Amino acid sequence: MTIQLHRLFVILSILLLSSIFLPAYAEVTSLKTNTPFYKGGNKIYFSGTTLNTDQQAVTMVIYNPNNEFVLLLTGISDSSTHTFQIIIDTSSQENQQKFSLKGIYNATAFIAYKTAGKTVNFIFSPDGSPMLPSQPTNLMTTPISSTEIDLSWIIPSLNGGSTINGYKIERNDGSGFNVIQNTQTTTYQDTGLTPSKQYSYRVSAMTSAGTSNPSDVMSATTLSAPTQTNSGSHVPPVQNNTGASSQTTNDNQSIDQLIKQRIENAKRLQQLLQSKLKQISLNENMGVGDLIGNTFSAQTQNLGNILQSFNFNNLLYPLMILAGVGVIVAVIIVKKNGLWFNPSFKSTDRHHTSDSMESEKQDDVPVEEDYSLMILKNRLAKGEITIEEYNRLKDALRES
Repeated sequence: MTIQLHRLFVILSILLLSSIFLPAYAEVTSLKTNTPFYKGGNKIYFSGTTLNTDQQAVTMVIYNPNNEFVLLLTGISDSSTHTFQIIIDTSSQENQQKFSLKGIYNATAFIAYKTAGKTVNFIFSPDGSPMLPSQPTNLMTTPISSTEIDLSWIIPSLNGGSTINGYKIERNDGSGFNVIQNTQTTTYQDTGLTPSKQYSYRVSAMTSAGTSNPSDVMSATTLSAPTQTNSGSHVPPVQNNTGASSQTTNDNQSIDQLIKQRIENAKRLQQLLQSKLKQISLNENMGVGDLIGNTFSAQTQNLGNILQSFNFNNLLYPLMILAGVGVIVAVIIVKKNGLWFNPSFKSTDRHHTSDSMESEKQDDVPVEEDYSLMILKNRLAKGEITIEEYNRLKDALRES
């Protein structure tokens, strides 16, 4: 007991002298253990680094899972590498009493001030059985859309001496925390949420020893629901008695009405075209019938009536061509028979209305007189002389 008090007095003296002579910025820059889990009887190895301006003396304090002081240790930092190592043997009877609790211990190494040092946690199990891991850390909640929030976290720093099998995710939507998913990854996409609503989450690690304490609670609010932009006028769906939307029925009725309207328009157009075609066909048939009646004799009138019952839309142009060919053939025949300029040919000009001229055609006259009369008649027909002049010249020709 006296020896322990003496050692404690020495350590306190060192701490007091360090606080007087060491600068305030002096600190330990890193600290770690060789493993996160220890059984009773194991040696615990601590190692770390210091600044090159620090003193070589390093102090370490250890606290048990109840945050009670357990042990005070000292170490010396190497002057060239500025590293140090401190070892605790839990197999000694003295240390067995100090490390009698199962749980998470923490150790802090420093030079002048504890707040300027570094702290490391480790699990100690006197009987070697695993224990619950530490809680997951750095839980992040990110709203992605109006119905989704994404989660991410960091694995526990201590696994409790056994492998982490997965994570339990809990969500609070206003009615308390409820488990929504177990996953082996450190991320999760929570979907199917309500727009503009706040949700809270927490995550726990699971091992063979059990489930850890949950992480810190993090909250997030889903985004607002997207607004729909309507172009032009829009008639909202009408709910029928069964609660179903009748928008589809209205659309079908509109399509049916449009189809019926187009069919009616097509029928009217077809009737109009048929009426026009009948009128055109009738006019053309009447024209052809008139042509046939004027060209042929009355005996062919019945044939013209029969032809009128046919559609001559496709025969009009061939008939015109045949009529032209007939005229040409008639002219050729007249020229060939010498009837065109034959003096003995007597024209029956319909413009000659005088009865005395018709009676003169039956008189016997000399050839020269007949020829002269023909010339006078031709001049009279051309309008070069009048009837009075024609009679006067005719009488003069006969007296001579």
